Amino acid sequence: MIKKYYLTFSLLFLNLSFSQIFYDSNDLKYYLDFTKKAANLKFQDYEIKGPLQEVISLYGNAFTLIKGDSIHWVLGQSEKKNKYSSYLIIKGEYKDIVKLVRREVSSEKHEVLASDIIYSGHFTDYFNFVDDNDFEKIAKNRLIGEYLNEFGFLGVYDIKIVRDNGINYTDLDINGKITLSKKDIVIETSLPTLTRLVGYYESELNKNIDILKKGVISGRVLYKNSSFYSLSIDKDNKVGTLTTLEFLSDVDDKEANKKNTTLFIIVD
Repeated sequence: MIKKYYLTFSLLFLNLSFSQIFYDSNDLKYYLDFTKKAANLKFQDYEIKGPLQEVISLYGNAFTLIKGDSIHWVLGQSEKKNKYSSYLIIKGEYKDIVKLVRREVSSEKHEVLASDIIYSGHFTDYFNFVDDNDFEKIAKNRLIGEYLNEFGFLGVYDIKIVRDNGINYTDLDINGKITLSKKDIVIETSLPTLTRLVGYYESELNKNIDILKKGVISGRVLYKNSSFYSLSIDKDNKVGTLTTLEFLSDVDDKEANKKNTTLFIIVD
C-alpha cells in the first residue's frame, strides 16, 4: 500500500513539475503557459494577454479560453495542447463566453471579431506552437536573421534568372523576387522549376559569421526535411546564386541526391 501511494505521489509530482509552456514559432515572445495559466498572443491586428483556462464542452471537445478586458479568445484544441483546429476572437461578457463554449451553442448574439470560419485557413497557417526544446533551436536559428539584418541583407530583391541547371535564360524574361526576413527566405519566380521556395535559417549550417557577412546563407527548405539551400548575394556586383540539394532514395533504397544551381542578376 505504501509503495502504491508513493508511486501515485511521484507521478503527480512529475506531472505538476513538468512545465507546459508553448511558444508561437512565428514570434517566440508570444506563448501559452498552462503551468501558470496565462497567455500572451497576437494574431493579425489582435493581441491578448491574460489568464487562460481549459474547458471541455458537453460534446467532449477541448477548448483553451483566454480572458481579455472585453475581447476574449477561444481556441479549439486538436490532439495536443499546442495544436489547434479553430479559433474565435469574440467580444462580450467572459462568463457568457464560457457558457457558449461549454454548450458549443448560444441563443445570445455575440460580436465575433475574427474566426477561422470567416477567414478559412489563416489560423493553421499562422500559429505553430513549440515546446522548450524547439524554442531553443528556433531561437538559435533566428539569430541568423538578426545577423543578416545587422549586415544589411534583409529586404526584397527583384531578380532576373540568367541560368538554371546549365540552361541559359539570358535572352528570356524570367523574373522573380527574393525576400529575406529575420525569420526565413522566400523565393518566387516565373521559372517553372522555381515558382516558390521557402527556406528557414539553420544555425548549424551558418557557423562562420565571416561567410554570412559576405551574403552566403544556408538552411533547410520548408516542409522538406532532406532538402537544403545555399543562397549567395553579391550586392556590389548585383549578382547571386541559389543552390538546392535534395537527398533522395531510389527504388532499391539507395541514397541519391538532386542538385540544382540557379544564377540571377539583381535588378534595380
